[in-house]
Parts: sequence; C-alpha cells; structure tokens
Amino acid sequence: MDRFTRLEFGDSKPKKRPGGEPVRDAEYLYKKAYQYWFAADFELALRNFSRVIEEDSSFFNAWSGQIVALIELGEYPEAILWADKALEFFPEHSELFALKAVSYSRDAKYEKAIAFSDNAVSKENVTPRVWLSRAEVLLHRKSAVAENCISKAMKNCAQQDPVIKLEAARLLRRKRKYSKAIQFLNDVVQKVPKSALAWYELGCCQSKMGLPQAKVSLEQCCLLRPDWIEAKKEFKRAGKRGIFRRLFGG
Repeated sequence: MDRFTRLEFGDSKPKKRPGGEPVRDAEYLYKKAYQYWFAADFELALRNFSRVIEEDSSFFNAWSGQIVALIELGEYPEAILWADKALEFFPEHSELFALKAVSYSRDAKYEKAIAFSDNAVSKENVTPRVWLSRAEVLLHRKSAVAENCISKAMKNCAQQDPVIKLEAARLLRRKRKYSKAIQFLNDVVQKVPKSALAWYELGCCQSKMGLPQAKVSLEQCCLLRPDWIEAKKEFKRAGKRGIFRRLFGG
C-alpha cells in the first residue's frame, strides 16, 4: 500500500470512541506524523512515526518515515541503525537500502552511498523513493542520470501522491531546476494546502526565478508555521530581491 492511500489531506475527522475521544491507533499516529512532516517539523514527525512502530511493527511506511525524519534531522548514523533494524522485519526491502544510501550520501560517504543505491535498484519491487534516493546520490556527480531517476520515480508512483512529488521537487530545487520543481509544487499545494514545507519550497523556487509570487508563497508558509525561523529569513530575502530587481531592472 502506498503512502497516499493511508493519508487524508482534507479536514476529515479521525475515528472516535463512543465517548467522543479520537482513536489514537497506528493509522491515527501515522497521519499525525505526516502532518508534521508536511509542516517541516521533522522532530515531531519522528516521534509519531516511532509511536506507530511501537503500536504496529509491521507498518512498513512508518519505519520508512522514521528513517526519512532522522535523515532530515541530520542523524545519519542513527538513520542507518534504524534501517538495519527495519531490515530485520522487512529483509531485502529495496527502500531500506535506498535510505541507507541517502544517509551515506549526506554524510559525504559517497562510495558507500553508490554501493547501497546500486543494491537498492537491483531488488524486486523497487519503490518510487528508491529512484528518488538514487537521484540524490547522483546529484553530487552532477549526473544527468539524476533527472532520469526522478522521472522514473514519478512514473512509478501514484500521480496523486504529494509525498513523492514534494520530495522530487526538493531534489529538483537542489539541482537548480526551479521551473520543473514549481510544476510539481503547484500540484502539491493544491492537494495539501496546509503544508508549510510545500509553500516554503515553492516560494524558494519562485524567488530564485525572480517571480513576484515568491513573497505570497513564503508568507503563506509563515502563516501556517509562524515559528519556522528559516522561512521568515527566506521571506525577508525574497523581499530584498524584489526591491533590488525593481531598482536595477533585473
């Protein structure tokens, strides 16, 4: 089952007990985890993914989500450790090898990253995140193959999956492919309009392209998550870029 089928992005109400108390089962915690992920609050996302695993150790996407959150927090050795623990439950799962590859890549251990990425794509049932991971591993080489990997990820995922589309857009931004990233991000903010992370990425890409919509996107991000310091800084930077462009005609 892919991530999208387990997530609901509208204002749907959680299951409730007869007394009105929400049922805080694994599904509930999983949805909460991704709400935090979409808000770029990776610490709280991590806590909720961990709680899902405590409730149901067979919930693969929670293991995957936990490892992704650890990577976002820069906890690379911890991410590798948890990938190895997950492999005890899901032997030879392609996505776990791919996430180890990303961990090694972000830790500047590129030879290990390539080896684990090669292993991941050689498995059966390669997931879209495997291709995204390979794209990331190849980014430091400035390889044109990276974009092809992103295309494969999008082709092999449910097109309505905003998680994969947002991750792909974030990779494209790192590769300075802002126009293509914006296409993905426009779809994501329509599907998940309360995602501070999606608005932030969209605003950053728009700002790099000198688009006036950047301030609107970043303002929306700050409204959704007022405590996000980096978003506030980017909002101010976007405003300054706009001033200089008006002054110098850039």
